[in-house]
Amino acid sequence: MNVNEEKRILSAGPRAFALNRRRFLASLGLSAAGLTLLGTAGNWNPLSAQTASSVPVDPNHVVLLADTHCGPNLRHQIDFMRKSVAEIAAMDPHPAHVLIYGDFAFLWGKREDYVVLTELMKPLADAGIPWTACMGNHDRRDTFTEIFPEHAARSLLSDRLVFKVETPNVDFLLLDSLIQSEDPKKWITPGQVLDDQKDWLNETLKKQTKPVVVGAHHSLAETKVADILKAHSCVVGYVNGHHHTWNTKEQDGMKALVLPSNGHWGDIGLVNCRASENEAAFTLMLRDYFPGNKYPGFEPNPKREKIMAEKQGAVWRLDLG
Repeated sequence: MNVNEEKRILSAGPRAFALNRRRFLASLGLSAAGLTLLGTAGNWNPLSAQTASSVPVDPNHVVLLADTHCGPNLRHQIDFMRKSVAEIAAMDPHPAHVLIYGDFAFLWGKREDYVVLTELMKPLADAGIPWTACMGNHDRRDTFTEIFPEHAARSLLSDRLVFKVETPNVDFLLLDSLIQSEDPKKWITPGQVLDDQKDWLNETLKKQTKPVVVGAHHSLAETKVADILKAHSCVVGYVNGHHHTWNTKEQDGMKALVLPSNGHWGDIGLVNCRASENEAAFTLMLRDYFPGNKYPGFEPNPKREKIMAEKQGAVWRLDLG
């Protein structure tokens, strides 16, 4: 599917998918609450999950978002998030999963930020599309867990939110690089992966039998896990958010991708990953561009057209062979 096709939102919106979902579950004698989407705790495997919609699922398609920064009264962040969620929910076939690489909440990870996100993410639930978010420096682990307990319960570590998402040809490991401050009005910008999580990562990669993309909100320079990743041939790349700018330069000798922001500032967009037996291709869908001090609609941005033309449809490729 090319970029123009990916931009197209089908006429049947999220509400139509929700109705399809109810009819499908009713035909199976199931309720939404009774539908089991998870295999073993912490892992998502689209091949072992029942679909919650009559729309087919492409098990090799995963959508990546980062830096959504949503909260009450944040007009453009909410508008961009609604667009992304509606477009994902309308994809036919559905993607197998949506991955969100941190800074899910706006600034201090307030409870009301995550409450807003429950409504914004609802079309994905109605369409039966699962999602997983890792923690960024603007998130709060305890508050996220309170508002999204079913998501936090899938964590592979008890004191951090760490997840594995499986697809037929490549898996995704999402690390927790949040160092949370005791001060509710303060966030720590540098990310860090502590020694116990590094030990867990090393042992997990020893057992990995399929190509895997490791990621976190923060870069390899901050998480300092590059040496572990390079010691395991199964690791094919690293993905992070935090910098709001599509970038495919190597980090610490590793193939790496920096994701755009979904709607806060910088490159604005999402990324579609489609994997075959030999390759995973990550394609940028760029919606907009604006720097942090010039939110959309305030004044013309002369850089916008140039950046949009240069980056739209850019592809990052990983060899899985």
